[in-house]
Amino acid sequence: MTITLLSQIPPEGMRIARTRTTQFVCYLALLFAAPFLAAAQYGFSDAEADGIKAFLHDNFRQTNACMVIGLADQRGNRIFSAGSLDNGTDRAVDGDTVFFIGSVSKTFTALLLQDAVERGEMKLDDPVAKYLPTSIKMPTHGGKEITLLDLATHAAGFPADPDNMTGATVKEQYETYTVEKMYAFLSGYTLSRDPGTEFEYSNVGMALLGHVIALKAGTNFESLVVNRICHPLHTDSTCITLTPELKARLAMGHDDSGKPSPPWQLQAYSPAGGVYSTANDLLKYVSANAGLAPSSLTPLMKETHVVRFKDSRGLSDVPGFGVFGRTAMDWVDRGAYQPPGMERLGHAGGAGSYHAWVGFDKKQRRGVVVLTTANDVSSEAIGWTLIQRLPLRRENANEFAKEIVGLGFAFDLDKKTHTLRITKVYPKSSAGQAGLSSGLIIQKINRVPTAGKSTAECFSLLRANGSPKVRLELVNQERKETNTVELTRGKFLTSG
Repeated sequence: MTITLLSQIPPEGMRIARTRTTQFVCYLALLFAAPFLAAAQYGFSDAEADGIKAFLHDNFRQTNACMVIGLADQRGNRIFSAGSLDNGTDRAVDGDTVFFIGSVSKTFTALLLQDAVERGEMKLDDPVAKYLPTSIKMPTHGGKEITLLDLATHAAGFPADPDNMTGATVKEQYETYTVEKMYAFLSGYTLSRDPGTEFEYSNVGMALLGHVIALKAGTNFESLVVNRICHPLHTDSTCITLTPELKARLAMGHDDSGKPSPPWQLQAYSPAGGVYSTANDLLKYVSANAGLAPSSLTPLMKETHVVRFKDSRGLSDVPGFGVFGRTAMDWVDRGAYQPPGMERLGHAGGAGSYHAWVGFDKKQRRGVVVLTTANDVSSEAIGWTLIQRLPLRRENANEFAKEIVGLGFAFDLDKKTHTLRITKVYPKSSAGQAGLSSGLIIQKINRVPTAGKSTAECFSLLRANGSPKVRLELVNQERKETNTVELTRGKFLTSG
């Protein structure tokens, strides 16, 4: 055996050895640098963090409300908080502050169904009637029964809420809704279409799903949440019934007059919106969903991310809500702008003065949590804005970016003058680029006068000839000017 010492290598061989060594070291450097480069590329930047700090400082300096924002990426979790708990303690608002998270609870219920399937307790295509008392009549349509999957995907054909709620206030109607009332609703309801054919958001459907999962498991819904979700994720501040210690960390909500407004106490509706949690706990939850911190639940979570419908209904009783967009179990994309290289899902929740949003990017493996008791901002808009990597400003704290096709302006009839006026212009649209502004009077649409016409008739005029181009005659009363502009329909972002 011949052993060659480095000192015995001839000069030419030395150069080759050095070259190979350098290449190997460079390869190792690139190999180990790759995760850090990915983290830097996809992780939230310091500039984004500074933007959050500035937003919270500007909007929560002198208020009895509070907000907590959590970010999760490959570098770890970060918490930003501001405001006041206003709960009689001197605790500061932080990642352990407790909030009522409303409909975000539905994502827990959908996950519990997937868990029950994994355990062999249930099947997605099982009829719901299989798990209810025989005395309860489940509605059917066209010979088709409602399945567990139909409930989990809001495709059962149920309305948002049943017609047998009672109470002087919305809060009372929800708080006094019992299992007995739900059974009565089921036995008397008539479906208008086959189950499993169309998305229609339903609180009562999700409440029923949580109820039958608990019946099959022989326990209550809260025990399922705690034992099957919270324990694996180590989310010890997530629950439905608050302990004294958790109550001391609960942020107090306020109604529009500023009076304290405690969280709603739900009964049958708990699976649809009765969970309490913290930003720290929800960051663990969203990290598991995004694959940042895999757990035994991560494979089940991925099953709940599968898109099954595209919603076009929205919520008819909530003006300006829009649509749910692409919908899964129970995650949605809300038709929000999806920048290239991203695939994001989320869910908003709230009741009274509590507002929550949880979302994540499946491709870039990032997550956002927004919890607040402020009634003048939208936790959902803030959450989508952050996960979209768009600047967080006051103007997009109530409207998140959507990519839509249109002219880029809104209009309405002035009640006093009965003239058709522009009420909003989107900056990045054709209307914005043409310099249109709120307050301008639309005197003619494609040379047709708007005087005496309804908003619906004017909307029809905008689409009458099928052309992407529209000609508007506009009057600026302040300047006493009349101008004609031609706009072209195209894609634009509603904010950002």
